Amino acid sequence: MSLLNDERASELVGEVRAARSAAHELVGKQISRSRERIRSSSKTRKSVRTKERIMHAASELMAERGNTNFQMSEVAKRCQLSKGSLYYYFADKDELIGALFDESVDELVEDIETFAAQAPSAREALLGLHAEFARRLRSGSPLAMAMTYELAGRGDTALPEVSSHFSRAAKVIAAQLERAKSEGVVRGDIDADVAAIFATGGLVATSLAVASGRAEDSADAVSAGILDLMLHGVGTSGAAPA
Repeated sequence: MSLLNDERASELVGEVRAARSAAHELVGKQISRSRERIRSSSKTRKSVRTKERIMHAASELMAERGNTNFQMSEVAKRCQLSKGSLYYYFADKDELIGALFDESVDELVEDIETFAAQAPSAREALLGLHAEFARRLRSGSPLAMAMTYELAGRGDTALPEVSSHFSRAAKVIAAQLERAKSEGVVRGDIDADVAAIFATGGLVATSLAVASGRAEDSADAVSAGILDLMLHGVGTSGAAPA
């Protein structure tokens, strides 16, 4: 009987030791994973900052020259990066300018969303949205140059991507047109989505025309004209902007 008890006690001791060992191993793995997440997060933040530096440098070169005729080596020099490090973040110039285009459209949409949310009326929101569009798409702006580069370089293959980007802006305009209906500025039977696409397309086309060397009509004046045309076409009596 004593022998059996000793054997059982030895088994229990072994089980406790095994459980402790497993617990220590589990804790060790958890600590390692936590450290790896911290290192990964730190690397991610550093990577984001570096990409921002690269994109900022490219934007500066574009603004200084009024075109996209820069070399990746010039961007690397301005960022104080080796060409190898630069190509780690952006495979080529096309990818870099594509990222600039994405960022510029994101900023545009965020700004017009904020403006629309703060505008006291749909009429003022629409006027402000079109003015902001005109400012961002003005000839020589990073957005206009990046968009022109995308379309010139990739032609028809770039159109779906460009359209997808600006569809977000069109949704903001459509929301304000719906708001305008409730304020009696736009007829209730108007398809706000179609009208918003008309306005957005007009602004984008105007940007391309100006950027390609058309006589320098004021982008602000053209955008106001597009809005005026839209509201005269869909507005109720007296709805044209002042």
